[in-house]
Amino acid sequence: MASRGSSIYKGSDLIHDYSCSKCEENDLNTEAQHFCPDCEQYLCDKCEGIHGEYFKKHIVYGRGDIQKWAGFSLDKCEQHGKELEVHCDDHKELCCSVCVALYHRLCGSISHLPDLARDLLKSAEFKQLPGTVDKMRSRLDELKNDRMKDQESLKDSYKNILVEIKDIRKEINKILDQLEMKAIAQLDSMMADLEKSIKDDLESCVYMHDQLRTMIEKLQQTTGKNKETSSYIGFIKCQSKLNEAKCLVQEKRGKVGMQFKSDESVLPFLRNLNNLGNVESFPSMTKSNDTIHVYKTQSSKRYNVKTRKSRTNCVIVGICELPNGDVVIADRGHKTMKLLNRQYEVSDNFGLPASPLHLCYTKGSEIAVAINDSFPITHEIHFLKVTKRKLHTLGKFTTVHECTSVAHHQGQLYVGSDSAIYQYSMDGRLIKKIYEDLEFTVHTCAVSPDGERLYVTKSDSKLITLDKTGQVVSTVEDSDIIDPIGLCVSPSGHVFVCGHGSYTVVQVDQEGTQKLATVASKADGLCQPLSVWFSEQTSTLIVGNYMNDNLTFVKLC
Repeated sequence: MASRGSSIYKGSDLIHDYSCSKCEENDLNTEAQHFCPDCEQYLCDKCEGIHGEYFKKHIVYGRGDIQKWAGFSLDKCEQHGKELEVHCDDHKELCCSVCVALYHRLCGSISHLPDLARDLLKSAEFKQLPGTVDKMRSRLDELKNDRMKDQESLKDSYKNILVEIKDIRKEINKILDQLEMKAIAQLDSMMADLEKSIKDDLESCVYMHDQLRTMIEKLQQTTGKNKETSSYIGFIKCQSKLNEAKCLVQEKRGKVGMQFKSDESVLPFLRNLNNLGNVESFPSMTKSNDTIHVYKTQSSKRYNVKTRKSRTNCVIVGICELPNGDVVIADRGHKTMKLLNRQYEVSDNFGLPASPLHLCYTKGSEIAVAINDSFPITHEIHFLKVTKRKLHTLGKFTTVHECTSVAHHQGQLYVGSDSAIYQYSMDGRLIKKIYEDLEFTVHTCAVSPDGERLYVTKSDSKLITLDKTGQVVSTVEDSDIIDPIGLCVSPSGHVFVCGHGSYTVVQVDQEGTQKLATVASKADGLCQPLSVWFSEQTSTLIVGNYMNDNLTFVKLC
């Protein structure tokens, strides 16, 4: 796709994305470098100089402010500023000559506007248009007033919730302060007891030491005719005191000290808390179908995800992006999971016991992988987590049926086999069979953000939408959805489907009733696409191709 500021040739004429309005009046074809919103005219450098002499107060935007160029005009192309001349019936768009040359050269049906406009002024629909516009403007005014009230209410809610969070924190601090005080009181009590014990021992040692010294001195100083008797008495008393001292010395006393052993449940409990609580929006604040955008391709790139030691081609059957921007892919060709960093380089490989066929995001930095092989028979769902830029296993469970796809919503897994879709708990308990079709193969499933719809691709080139009970509520068939396999639903509800046989990725409406746009094709580097993920952080489609070492990244706008 040509970028703004470029020019292309059509026949012998040079076609600019913006042409100088003044030069066109003189049958000259000059590329515009400026735009005056007051005059609603595009100007080349020469004409801008003349314009500046006459209209010194007009603000003129250059190429650096090209996003401000397109002023509103009924008969002008908003993108290129040229006269609208035709209508592309394939894309249902009004087009100028540049639009046709750049984007619609291969379209099958293009109509001349004068032919389409014939007898329009007499039609009832045209006559009713002013009234319809007035009604819509009134509704927009009502919506604007409601949203202004919501804006104020939202600010009040924010303040109130902030107070609640801080109150909870104060209460937690109060509890922790009380626990701290109890621990310190226990410490103080034990300290006093131990200090008293040591003080008593010190006093006993000093007293016994002095008694022994005094007794032996008096014994040695005994004289007179009763010396022998007095010595005997002193001897007996000294022996008794020695026995007391001996008991004091030999009494077992370990090293006196203290240590603190914390309650081992406290820190793990606090670390395992994800939040002090959950902030939830009211139903009126949730996104409606009106927020769904119809995307167009802006540019595309390819990134090689094959590791050096690999000899066979990659077969990327599953893709998901983690909240931190890292991407995890399932490579059936090498029976591995691969972690890509933000530069889309392989930063880790994780080998699997069998072929992965699909994956889905669950929570945090965790994913679920559907693994399936015939020899030996393997039907398993594996759970992996990314920690410190490495993939680690969390566990698995086995099913009695094949595991060809997996989707997750609020702790429930939807596991696809070749002919059916089953609902499981996260610990592997089968809840029920959601859907079954014995005639056509079930390829992939995905769940809407609200959990009300389940999208399923099938081998009869159909995308079907199921309600929560498993009933088919809508079906999409289109020439750009041939042999659909890969499928994804973004957190905002945008639905994208891979046409494996048509080399396309198609955007479908939330209800699964119609195609909204073909957002990527073979021209963008697709080669029998098998998997797709839409990154709302970067407005980028990430597409995995069959027997191809390259991931295709399609920037949308």
